[in-house]
Amino acid sequence: MNINTVNLNLMLAFEALLDEKNVSRAAARTGLSQPAMSNALARLRELFGDPLFRRTSRGMRATPRALELAGPVRAGLSELRSAFAERPRFDPGASNRSFRIAMTDYAELMTLGPLLRRISLVAPSIQIASVRVDRIFVPPEAGLREGVFDVAIGFYPDPKSLDPRIGSLDLFAEQNVCIARKGHPLMKNRFTLTEFAAANHVGVFYRDETVGLVDNLLAEYGLRRRLRATTPHFLTAVQVVANSDLIATVPAGLAAHFRRDAGLEIRRSPLRLPMFYTRLLWGVQSSEDPALMWFRSEIAECFAKIPRITGYAAERARQAERPKATNAKKL
Repeated sequence: MNINTVNLNLMLAFEALLDEKNVSRAAARTGLSQPAMSNALARLRELFGDPLFRRTSRGMRATPRALELAGPVRAGLSELRSAFAERPRFDPGASNRSFRIAMTDYAELMTLGPLLRRISLVAPSIQIASVRVDRIFVPPEAGLREGVFDVAIGFYPDPKSLDPRIGSLDLFAEQNVCIARKGHPLMKNRFTLTEFAAANHVGVFYRDETVGLVDNLLAEYGLRRRLRATTPHFLTAVQVVANSDLIATVPAGLAAHFRRDAGLEIRRSPLRLPMFYTRLLWGVQSSEDPALMWFRSEIAECFAKIPRITGYAAERARQAERPKATNAKKL
């Protein structure tokens, strides 16, 4: 059989005859006249070389050949209907949908205000619920796959190490810095790694953790920091530092945000720390949801004007981009 000669309308007629078991009802379902449906049945019989349907007292009964064809024909028509179906549209201006974002309080600080300010102009009835994550560096993959969260924003690992069912978008990267109150003795001069470890620290930990990245890196030098307080909130750590002699290691963006209001001193840490990447994550099962596609694009736009790298690395990059002095004459 040459598929190029097959009329798709015959497959629709075949499906209707399978379901209705009656020529008149099948004709009405497909919008054909009864003679036209009878003609379609005759053409189907000729095409497949089989009666396909036999008249009985209970209607038309499919032959074994027709039953054999039923599955593939239905599947093919279903795929075509799906391909030609109009994609659902999302109207943010008319929606009162609520979106759930899993994030830390720092990600919330960076995201929530700008995002609400942006979408309130076009989607005044949409709600956003911020949900605290269980771990700072561990992505809530199960919650994203199961739809508990629509998206997650935080310091998450390289996309290659994520579950393949999780989508990822880099928003920006930043270094970590050391912060202390104005006038803190440690900040008078450039301090050493030993002096850094000997200072009193406040650390940001979730649950009952008391050992983190800073502690693991210090241990490689045989050092241990004096951890005097822990909190699950980055913003609380900033306030503790501003009102005590404790120091903290925090993302550069957080330090810059509160530098003036909290009266902070900011210094490069003597401990070489890796870059922190803030990433947007979502479950791939929601990739085609028009509402979530819109929501993810709005989040991405909020971060579009933030430098891809912030902190000392950004300053070095800017210096490298400055034109170097030259003695060449202009032509």
